[in-house]
Amino acid sequence: MVLAEFDDIGEAIELAAKVDFSGLAGADVEDAAVRIQALKAKLAALEAATVGAYDASMHWSIAGHRNAACALRHRGRMRGGAAAGSVTLARALRDMPGTAAALADGTITEPHARRLARAAIRPEFAAAEEFLLRKAASLSFADWERAVRYWEQVVDEARRGDDPEPPDPREVNRSLHLSRTLDGMGRIDGWLDPVGSSDVREVLRRIEKELFTADWAQAKETHGDKTTVDALWRTPTQRRADALVEMARRAATAPVDGKRPRPLTIVHVDHHTFDRTVAALFGQRPPEPDPDTPRLCELDDGTVISPTQMIEQAIVGDVRRLVYGAAGVILDYGRKVRLFQGALREAICARDRRCAHDGCEIPARECEIDHIEEWNDGGSTSHRNGKARCSFHHRRHKHGPG
Repeated sequence: MVLAEFDDIGEAIELAAKVDFSGLAGADVEDAAVRIQALKAKLAALEAATVGAYDASMHWSIAGHRNAACALRHRGRMRGGAAAGSVTLARALRDMPGTAAALADGTITEPHARRLARAAIRPEFAAAEEFLLRKAASLSFADWERAVRYWEQVVDEARRGDDPEPPDPREVNRSLHLSRTLDGMGRIDGWLDPVGSSDVREVLRRIEKELFTADWAQAKETHGDKTTVDALWRTPTQRRADALVEMARRAATAPVDGKRPRPLTIVHVDHHTFDRTVAALFGQRPPEPDPDTPRLCELDDGTVISPTQMIEQAIVGDVRRLVYGAAGVILDYGRKVRLFQGALREAICARDRRCAHDGCEIPARECEIDHIEEWNDGGSTSHRNGKARCSFHHRRHKHGPG
């Protein structure tokens, strides 16, 4: 009976595959593309149920396999890591009834379930499972994953009590290797901690942008207004490699007694977390947490860091209060200036974090700041009238889809 039902699923897929999706209206194709994600989730739940039962049955041992993952790798011609991951998820879902049910009805996707399985090693997970699943239904995956990380951080702190914060494995595991190949090429391979990665990424992005501007100007001299990215003499990956070399050369040519720039890292933190961490640092009784204020303690790219790491960055870098209207930060240029720049641009980028278009993940610092009410229509250059939009969505906002 079960095998017959599997045959029915296969026939349904074959039937759906015969549909000419290119001939459907755009809205219908979009609906199909979204609905198939729910079907994939249901298949993932079905896979977890069958693999879990196979794992528990011990039938794989009859053929001499060491475990169910080895049997699946052989019989299903699966990659080893994929087979092991399938068994790991199946075992985890046995103790995650809410997650298993949400996956089975397509409310969450397989990546949601795998991320929750990592969170479920904490004893507090059973009580929080429903809460985290509700978050998954209302947030983008990136925002939801960040919420899960905050939950892990808060429950870990509560369980630790007054014990010192353990080293962050992301800092402990940082490493870098620069090797030379037989043909003289250099290969870089390594891991950076979140703060170090943020610093390197930002400087590298700036230099790469400089090189792109130079490449574009050079190509435009030859091709004029018909210039496209295909005319540039370097590919993006080549330009990024050259930017890294340029970063090293600039560091080597900096004067020994030169003033070192302050860190570029931007940390977003709510004032309750900041106040509590500072109080604990100086041996004072920290104020009670505000249950109505969600925790915010992350880098500008959304990477969650611990409050201790936040304080470390506040000590070695500059702290700027991004409170709109604070003294010393000009947030409204009215009609005197047309372009968003300086402190005003920084404030809007810090507020928006990403392109304002739904679903666009381009960081605000790489975006253009657009007037909500057009300048030509009397709009002011102020934080209330500014939105971060990437160049693509900025053009679409100005000119429409056509």
